[in-house]
Amino acid sequence: MEKIAIISDIHGNITALKAVLKDIKEKGIKRIFCLGDMLIKCSEPRECVETVLKECEVVIQGNCELRVTTEPIIDEHFWNKDKLSKNQIDIIKNLPLSYDFYMSGYKIRLIHASPYSVREKANYWKFDKEFPQRFERMFDNTEYLNNIDEDIPDIVIFGHIHKHFLYRIKDKMIINPGAVSNSSEIICINGENYCYGSYLIIEGEFNSRSISQISYKFVKFTYDYIKEANNILNSNMPNKEKAYEEIHDGKYFNRKNLNEEAVRN
Repeated sequence: MEKIAIISDIHGNITALKAVLKDIKEKGIKRIFCLGDMLIKCSEPRECVETVLKECEVVIQGNCELRVTTEPIIDEHFWNKDKLSKNQIDIIKNLPLSYDFYMSGYKIRLIHASPYSVREKANYWKFDKEFPQRFERMFDNTEYLNNIDEDIPDIVIFGHIHKHFLYRIKDKMIINPGAVSNSSEIICINGENYCYGSYLIIEGEFNSRSISQISYKFVKFTYDYIKEANNILNSNMPNKEKAYEEIHDGKYFNRKNLNEEAVRN
């Protein structure tokens, strides 16, 4: 049996990234996969990219990687791009859009958002009449992923929406590990605030097509979010006041008025 840690949405938050990697290593987990969005929103994109590429066996391209390296549209995107080395930019541009592997007989697919776009944002926490349709399309093989002729997955694990959950319909399952950074989950215990990030642990027989035991575990971890918020405020990144509030106060998506296109993507 082997454990795999799956992280997503680091967003340039080196404080949270160091905390989650420390927690993973203390659990003795050596294999780490990342679902993308290593940068944008916090002040250390270069160090986060360097650390993720070093520590993670698999890294999927997210919308933030695409935006910074290929399609920057606002000052924050250009600022992030300027922080990266040419080698980092070249590596990011060539990151895969998906990664398939087997675990205890199940075919698992990793993507950032959907099989159709790294930008697609669907309400997978909203159980309305359209939910089954949104659920089913996550298992599609698409020209976008360049996997039309492959077997469809049994399990799809994706990031992007910063909300951890697991949902199963019949023999298919979608899982979101939540976000390392920019989570809105700030709680108060005995007068002291704590900010949680989250990640996923899968345990089973890696690369085995034989049916055997498999388990899934969400892990919530805390980090010094006040330190990270101050790092942002003391940086020269654009829109740092709004970015500060997003980390310090848990006001996720409070920068909507910056640019309509940036919010959609």
